[in-house]
Amino acid sequence: MLFNINLFNKILDSCFKDVSSASLAKTSIIFAVIVSAFLVIIKAVAWLMTDSISLLASVNDSCLDALSSFIAFHALKFSCVRYDKIHNFGHEKVEGIVAIFQCLVVIYSGFAIFRESYAIFLDPKPMENTGVGIAVMVVSCVAVYQLIYFQKYVAHRTESMIVRGDSLHYLSDFFMNLCVIASLILSKFFVYVDVVCGLTVGCFVLYNACKIFRGALSDLMDESLPEHLQNKIEETIAAVPGVKSIKILKTRSAGMKKYIESRVIVDDDLNIRDAHNVTKVAEAEVKKLFENVDVIIKAEI
Repeated sequence: MLFNINLFNKILDSCFKDVSSASLAKTSIIFAVIVSAFLVIIKAVAWLMTDSISLLASVNDSCLDALSSFIAFHALKFSCVRYDKIHNFGHEKVEGIVAIFQCLVVIYSGFAIFRESYAIFLDPKPMENTGVGIAVMVVSCVAVYQLIYFQKYVAHRTESMIVRGDSLHYLSDFFMNLCVIASLILSKFFVYVDVVCGLTVGCFVLYNACKIFRGALSDLMDESLPEHLQNKIEETIAAVPGVKSIKILKTRSAGMKKYIESRVIVDDDLNIRDAHNVTKVAEAEVKKLFENVDVIIKAEI
């Protein structure tokens, strides 16, 4: 609900109505690189002034986010390259590979937060200039919220694994920012609140890493599309005149692209040419369901 507001979605729809999935995904990643670079700078300044362990963890996380987004941008460009003599089926699988890398980055970030939290637990230090830190983190929350909202919109529209993985990075950064604010406010009353907030964010970061890994593994292992999409595809094919039944339906996704293969039983009185025309109509109908899809349907009489 926080990142799904109808009014904002309609505004984005009107702004990016005629933009392709690939261009929209690239725009999202470029925006992420700019925002993350901005966050690294302002958070580093705030950390030097406050000496907050939660803020330091947030700086480290933003640095990793910036690196991950930079790599994701170039990977996204590569994934959109058409097939060649070496990669006959295209380069979309690079999205799953990069998602695995993003997963490793998030895991490292989570354990780094645990390490820093343990260090401050052993030697707690009072914070200084907490007002500056709070102001910086409020600005960070606003910037990251806008980025996450846009990325989730793009991920929903394009189904790009790279964008979805990147948005999870920044979602953890958003909640980390909230924890840092709480830490800065409450540190005067409870010296270990910085540690508690750091551990909370660390657990959330590792949870997100598991989600990224699961999605990447599904893509690389050629798992079938979700059941509701398969049902929709079957209904669309079955509704084509001349199709008696669906014998085989195979689906998978690679990055933003979906692959669908099917073998259908057509009416007995159709000749080869008519049966071929039925499959072409069925392919055209299925292609209407997705923006980026490769469909092959063959007929049996």
